[in-house]
Amino acid sequence: MVSEIEKTDVQEAFKKIGKKIAERRKSLRKKFPGVSKKLNINIEYLRYIEEGKVDKIPDHVPAKGFVKTYARMLNVDIENELNIVEQNLEIDQKKRNSNLSAERNPKVNFFYFILIFIFFLSLLYFINLNDGKDINNSNFFGINNKIDFIINKKIFS
Repeated sequence: MVSEIEKTDVQEAFKKIGKKIAERRKSLRKKFPGVSKKLNINIEYLRYIEEGKVDKIPDHVPAKGFVKTYARMLNVDIENELNIVEQNLEIDQKKRNSNLSAERNPKVNFFYFILIFIFFLSLLYFINLNDGKDINNSNFFGINNKIDFIINKKIFS
C-alpha cells in the first residue's frame, strides 16, 4: 500500500514537471525537432517527459538527467517536484538494500565461512612449516636464496 502511494507521488511529480515543460516550450514556440537536435534527446523521449510518462523511457537511458536538461534549457523551475522524486527514490533504494540483506541465504554465509576457515588453516600450515627449521637455514619457498642472490649481486657488482 505504501509503495503504491509513493509511486503515485512520483508519477504526479513527473506529470507536473511535464506540464510545466510543455507549457514553457509552447510559449517559446519551440518544436520537438529543434529541441531534440539541440539537446540530442530522442523526440519520443521528449514527448514522454512532457506527458509525465518517464517510466516508458528505457532503463538504460538516463531519464532523470534528460528531464533536468530539458527543464534547464527552457528555464523551468522543477526543484520541488524533483525533491519529491529524489525522496521517493531514496526510500525505494533503502527498501531494496534491506530486502537484499534480509534475503541472504544462510547456506551462502556458511559456504563463505568454510572458505575463510580453510584459508586461515592453510595459512597457519605454511607458517608452521617454516617454524621447525633453523633460522639461518630457512628456505621458505626459495625466498631466502633469492634475497641472498640479490644482496650478493649488489655488493659485489
